[in-house]
Amino acid sequence: MLLMRRLINSIAIVVLVHVNCFGQTYGLTFSSHEAFLEKRTNLDLSPDDSLCFSKNFNLEFEIKFIPNDETYFGYIIRIINGNDQNIDLIYDQRAGLFKVIYGEKITGIGFMIDSLQLYKVWTRLNLAFDLDKNLVECYMNGKTVGKSSLKLKNACFKFLWGANDFQQFKTRDLPPMQLKNIKISEQQKLKYFWPLDEIQGDQCTDKIAGKVARVKNPVWIKPKHQNWILASSFTLRGYGSAAFDSKRDKLYIAGSDSVAVYTLRNDPAVIDFIANQHQNLLVGHQSIFDSITDKLYDIYKDQKKVIPFDFKTAQWKEDFAPGAAITEFWHANKFISVVDSSLYIIAGYGQLRYKNEITRYHFPTKTWERVTNMGDSFPPRYLAALGTTSDGQFAYILGGYGSHTGDQMLDPNYYYDFYRYDVRKRSFKKIYNLKTGVNQFTFANSLIIDSVSNEYYALIFPNDLFNSHLQLIKGSLKDSTFQPLGNPIDYSYHDIQSFADLYYSPVSNRLIAVTMLYSKYEAKEQTTQVKIYTIDFPPEVLNDSVTGVKSTNSRIFIFLAVIALLAVTSYFLFKSKFRNSKVLLAGVPAEEEDMMTHNPNVTNSHFQGKNNRSSIYLFGQFQVIDKDGYDITRLFTPVLKELLLIIIIHTIKNGRGISSEGINEILWHDKSEKDAKNNRSVNLVKLKLLLEKVGDCAINKEEGFWQFQNADKDMYIDYVKYSSIIQANPKPVRESIDPLLHIINRGPFLFKTEYGWLDNTKSEVSSQVIDQCLSYLNHLDMHKDPERIIEVANSIFYFDPLNEEALIYKCKSLVSLKRFTQANNAYLKFIKDYREIYGEDYVKSFHEIIS
Repeated sequence: MLLMRRLINSIAIVVLVHVNCFGQTYGLTFSSHEAFLEKRTNLDLSPDDSLCFSKNFNLEFEIKFIPNDETYFGYIIRIINGNDQNIDLIYDQRAGLFKVIYGEKITGIGFMIDSLQLYKVWTRLNLAFDLDKNLVECYMNGKTVGKSSLKLKNACFKFLWGANDFQQFKTRDLPPMQLKNIKISEQQKLKYFWPLDEIQGDQCTDKIAGKVARVKNPVWIKPKHQNWILASSFTLRGYGSAAFDSKRDKLYIAGSDSVAVYTLRNDPAVIDFIANQHQNLLVGHQSIFDSITDKLYDIYKDQKKVIPFDFKTAQWKEDFAPGAAITEFWHANKFISVVDSSLYIIAGYGQLRYKNEITRYHFPTKTWERVTNMGDSFPPRYLAALGTTSDGQFAYILGGYGSHTGDQMLDPNYYYDFYRYDVRKRSFKKIYNLKTGVNQFTFANSLIIDSVSNEYYALIFPNDLFNSHLQLIKGSLKDSTFQPLGNPIDYSYHDIQSFADLYYSPVSNRLIAVTMLYSKYEAKEQTTQVKIYTIDFPPEVLNDSVTGVKSTNSRIFIFLAVIALLAVTSYFLFKSKFRNSKVLLAGVPAEEEDMMTHNPNVTNSHFQGKNNRSSIYLFGQFQVIDKDGYDITRLFTPVLKELLLIIIIHTIKNGRGISSEGINEILWHDKSEKDAKNNRSVNLVKLKLLLEKVGDCAINKEEGFWQFQNADKDMYIDYVKYSSIIQANPKPVRESIDPLLHIINRGPFLFKTEYGWLDNTKSEVSSQVIDQCLSYLNHLDMHKDPERIIEVANSIFYFDPLNEEALIYKCKSLVSLKRFTQANNAYLKFIKDYREIYGEDYVKSFHEIIS
């Protein structure tokens, strides 16, 4: 019976993990000052009555502000009791503070949320009411930010979010905000829970007691991540081409007598037209925006011309030669690399031939060069997708249509291969072939590369239909599977008379799809029909209730139950194995450490883990790869993620782990000893089951301390490697700095992960990285190793964006390479960030920095 209970409990836990793994984006957006007074959003948790409490209660919710608005002052929530006493949480825009108001007085509770967090990630806030002691205490992400005394004469409350019409407490002032996961607990027991995960309607239902809340003027978040919105549609004269300025959030569509400008940050967005003299934009031309020099270019490879647009005079600085033949490079892919300040054009189609040539245009010298591929064979093609990493060194190119000979008559076929092009090495490397079904497809022109998560986004479409459709997909840079996201977009496809592209806006956090349909080449007047679509990022799988797709939950449940049984059996079989396994210390096996320290020929692949399987990444965003090479990060709920990090980090830092009391103090300090123990036990079992997917590792208790134990010599944990490098190399040399840079180039330690207990470790890692990099830079020659110095300086900026020494090294190196514009841009970004953070101007001039 005991074993049976354990099996049943294990199955339940796996099902819970399964439910939690579908972490879709959801919540409620509040229309604020940008909307008319009567169109502003209100949420009333108990529209027909109040919520009453006999004991102490806690209100918890997650909040995020919407960026790029002018006015943020207003009420987050007004809590009104039966005696008309009000407790308000407001945002004071002038002070940049959240404040708690009691009656007509400001309490001592006031706190700030860092702007990078406030507009980018969800912040968890709690208002804990102690009715016995007449106190309210406020928490931000589990940390106390203030408390104040109250004299409440009634324990029944209205909870009014945003705008409201309730008696004398009526208001229309609210910040542009988003909310989700509203929870109310009484005596530490969850009483009400509104996730705000609806997709339509003006009601939302509490998942615990079925309490219905009412929303006025709702803007639900989930549908905006599942459905493309047609943002604009218009017609341009001439053959249009598209380019996107990601810094200013502007999409440009170049026509023969005007440039259309679509600014996403304007809501509602409008199209502005910059009139210019008639431009001979040739059929097959393309446009691109250089975010380094802030220039819009038009490109026609056949004439070897790259023409900039002058925004001051609203004119193109040159024109293409008239009467040219139709291009030989339809649907070619292009990108600009900051590595060598060059434009690259790859592949294309024309004159019955598919192309695979690589052409480079060097902006400083204005010279063209045909580049020889030094790597894997890259067959001729067009209708492929291309995207680059943020550092400009790598371009990824996916799929297409072509033939191995390049001749259209000799066995043309679809390509689903995935290549990486290295600008420095001038070489292609084939990574994999996509796993596709029976339906064939080609690609819109661009890939969106997320280097942090090692994922890409692309638009695919069948090219054998005029009434075709674009489908967004997400795939991995390492794994050949992919997933469709969002709804299809109608796309009129007529080969060389059509063009589609995809962009990402980091400012508005949206994906933008552009489709263009050109009039026939022989038409009396050439025109382009342009359509612009947007979807909020990250995009999600289309909801079953919207699409009518039949649910397969029952089959999934059975599958999970079987997996759970196997996992539990494995757990008992291998438990004894881990009792005797070696504790994961802050290091690596001796022979591996020796290789890292002394072998100058060791490559980065050695530090990536075998085939990127069985890996746990703490640098950059937290990521876990299982033993089959699949990313299972989504299976780690916030509690499981934090619990794993607590145990791993303590094990690596002190060699013994952390006690049960230590875990309780961090995660369940507000619960009784019994409840804390129960929570710890349940979550440890969940965590152990997940770790079995990762490899031969486990969480075990040794001599009173919970430890992360690893019996898998091929498992890769970047923090372990990092600690070994730091301990073994107090004075860094090239052989030790290379693997260190490989680790930290994923990003800062546990980027976008914020816990109070983690602050010291983050600070320690940042200091170690900066010290190591600066020590290494001190031994480099500015004239012999400028590129190397820039690389190391950029790594420092991950951990300290206002490091003056890194700025000096980078700017001087860029100047030595005669990249004056890049040096100046680096300086301007530095002083802008300095002013935003410190509220004062940086005192040194650019000349002083490079002197």
